[in-house]
Amino acid sequence: MNTQVMTLAPDAVQGSPSGESVWERALIDFVRGASAEGKTIVVSTEVATLTPDEVARGLNLSRSTVSRRIADGTIQSVKVGNRHHVPYPEYRRLWKDSMTGAVAASMDDIEAKLFDDE
Repeated sequence: MNTQVMTLAPDAVQGSPSGESVWERALIDFVRGASAEGKTIVVSTEVATLTPDEVARGLNLSRSTVSRRIADGTIQSVKVGNRHHVPYPEYRRLWKDSMTGAVAASMDDIEAKLFDDE
């Protein structure tokens, strides 16, 4: 039996404009193709997770910092076996927070370069 899988990442479908988008067209074509071949179509979802190492690399933090934040509850995680994994939405929240902090920290420098009369 030949099983085909189509995976859509959260970023691919969030914030799509109204009307048919590229991912919607690809999904429709995938379903129509499977149907034409007489295949059963199963649609499911799963929460994508990242390992603490992946989170650390993505946020430019140390692995130990991520582990401490998971332990103190600052970073939400789920246990997979005996290991912690960070759900993708939590990673996105952390990433957005870090970018907001970086922008806020550099605003004074940017304003000084743009508006200071020297």
